[in-house]
Amino acid sequence: MKPKEGEFAQSSRFYRVRMREFFPESSQHFRTANFTSAQTEEIDMKSRLLATLLAACAALCVSSAVRADVLAHWTFEVTVPTTAGPHAAEAGDVGGQATGFHTSTATVYSNPVGNGSLESFSSNNWSTGDYYQFQTSTLGYHSIAVQWDQTRSSTGPGTFDLQWSDDGVNFLTLLDDYNIDAISWSSLTYNPLSTYGPIELPAAANNKANVYIRMTSQVTSASAGTNRIDDVIITGVIPEPTSLALLALGGVLLRRRRESR
Repeated sequence: MKPKEGEFAQSSRFYRVRMREFFPESSQHFRTANFTSAQTEEIDMKSRLLATLLAACAALCVSSAVRADVLAHWTFEVTVPTTAGPHAAEAGDVGGQATGFHTSTATVYSNPVGNGSLESFSSNNWSTGDYYQFQTSTLGYHSIAVQWDQTRSSTGPGTFDLQWSDDGVNFLTLLDDYNIDAISWSSLTYNPLSTYGPIELPAAANNKANVYIRMTSQVTSASAGTNRIDDVIITGVIPEPTSLALLALGGVLLRRRRESR
């Protein structure tokens, strides 16, 4: 805010009055201060610099909040699953294990083509309560999310629940009765209609030594019916050091500015 014409004949008086309005607890100090033109220009320059740094810090903090790191990614291209597992994640900063569970001892696990890839995790003889499970750690991370590809044969199970747990025993439902369409996959062509998510987990999943995610069948299908899964990705967010460093720099400059007064 600039002084109106005719008010504050000298710029030093203008700065004393404005600063006294913003810092009333130090009004006595500002009444006795006598800033030269050079000093007022320096104050104005430092104020603009501080405002620019804090604005940049805020922008970086916002950008870091939406940038997710991959904690674990199962492509099944290396593990080539032909058993219930465990199968280690092929990629990700943390890693994890994938497993399958079926009540039927006749279940066969196999590795047909994935969604635009050579491998996937597949099984038959599905009963209600059978599942695929994916485990990782979220220590130091928040905003945990999961994304995956899933399809089935014409007689495979088509209704699942997405569930999560931090102890591997007590599970809560994230998605209730989501549907799986029978979409043919090709090793050469990715089909986005088979991709589910990303689905964000609740805050209770943040910073946990173990987080378990299950895709659990809600139906019993024909014994030969199959369901397969591919490209399971679990992500999380961690603050970037650059954002924290810039915030600290802004705090140092603010402190020095106050001390200089």
